[in-house]
Formats: sequence, C-alpha cells, structure tokens
Amino acid sequence: MLTRLFGPASFGPASFVLAFLALATAGQVTIAQAAPPAAPPASPVGPAPDFSRLTEDHKAALRCAAAFAVVATEQQRGEKEALAYPPLALRGKEYFVRVAAQVMEQVGLSRDVVRGLLVQDVAEMQQQAGAISDPAAEVRLVMRPCLDRLEKLVAPLKTPDLLECSAILTLAAAEVHAREGMSPTASDLTTLATVLTTRAREAQIAKGRSGNEADTAVELAREKMAATTAPGAAGGGADQYDMGHCYDLSKPSAKSHY
Repeated sequence: MLTRLFGPASFGPASFVLAFLALATAGQVTIAQAAPPAAPPASPVGPAPDFSRLTEDHKAALRCAAAFAVVATEQQRGEKEALAYPPLALRGKEYFVRVAAQVMEQVGLSRDVVRGLLVQDVAEMQQQAGAISDPAAEVRLVMRPCLDRLEKLVAPLKTPDLLECSAILTLAAAEVHAREGMSPTASDLTTLATVLTTRAREAQIAKGRSGNEADTAVELAREKMAATTAPGAAGGGADQYDMGHCYDLSKPSAKSHY
C-alpha cells in the first residue's frame, strides 16, 4: 500500500530515489556515485549552488518527478492504490530525465544538486503524509496536477492488442521461470499468458483464419515482441506498453471458463 511507503516505517528518501534514478540514469553512474544526500548538496569545492533562478514552476515539476517515482515504485510492487494511476515505470522515468535536463539548463544546477532536490521533495512528502490519517491522500493531492504535466511532456503508453499482450506475458513468464523456477509469480504469469494466448488464437480464428494460421500469427507476434524487448532495443521495451490493458484482456469472461 502507499501507506507503507509514506508511513513512519517507510524506507528513507535517499534509498527510494536511488531506485528511480537507476532507471533514469541507466549506464551513466554507479550506485556509489549516485548516492544522494538528504538535502540539496553544496559542492565541496567552490561556491554553493545558486537557486536564484529556480522558479516555482521548476519546483512543481521536480515535485511531480518525486511523486511519479513514489507511484512507479509502488506499481512495481503491485499496490492497489498505485495501480489506479497510469503506468509510470517508463513515462515517469522519461519525465524525470526531461525535467532534470530543463532545470540543469535553465537554472544552471548540476545533476547532483537536482538529484538532491528530488530527494528533498520525497522526504517532505513522507513527512507531510506521516502527519495525516490518510497518507495516500498526500499522493492523490500531488498527482492531480502532476498527471496534467505528464500528459503535456511525455506521450502516453501504447495500448497493446491481444496478440501483443499474449507475447508480452508469455515472454515474461518464461523469463521469471528461468530465474525462479515455478515460483508463485511464474505460475501467475504462466496462467495469464495461457489465457491471453488462447483468446488471441480464438480471435484470429473468428476473423476467418485457420488453426494453423492462428498459431502462426501468435508465434510471429511473440518473435516480434522478443526483438522489441531484447536488451538494448530502442523504444523502451515492454515498458512502452500499457500492461494494465493486458490484465484487463485476461480477466474472466462471463461466457467462458477462462
């Protein structure tokens, strides 16, 4: 739950931001290099950062980046409140990258200082939420205007069709199984993949294709998705797709036992 993140027992803002920054700055810095302090840092050599050009709009944009990082982390955990928002693993990361670049260029701050501002925002959100009876309300309050900013700055996720959803879940199930064996997660993903593959095949047959042609369509979609989600592939991999739509497509049908 979001209350677990924002409650007194939640993990510190620095460790939280590291998880998000690891996505936003993948391949650019190591974890040790990225470790931020709890407040906007001053350079150990030279003058302190000049915040005179940091506007209220800049501050609001960075606060939104912090909120997206919070929600993206909870979405990865499968928390119900977080899943009510649009998927933010990819879009939240892209939003942070763009906003950070704007602040660095327009205000003249270093990446470390911008990172410190983000850490500070998360800490403040935790403190404010910990002081009220409904911590998730703090997230909702921040997210309303932030989602408008997100829509203007980062394009929405792609909506996958049935064949694409079948391919995504099949590949995900195979990946988790290879790593964990038939764990509960692997079992759940395998079930979802089976349901989606069956429905994708049936949809192809309903369009007039033969069973063999339907199987071929499913296999081709899987091969295409494997290339799309391969390490180093452009476009964001599976994160560019709205996975919530796939889960909706896998829900039990009133006319079927699936």
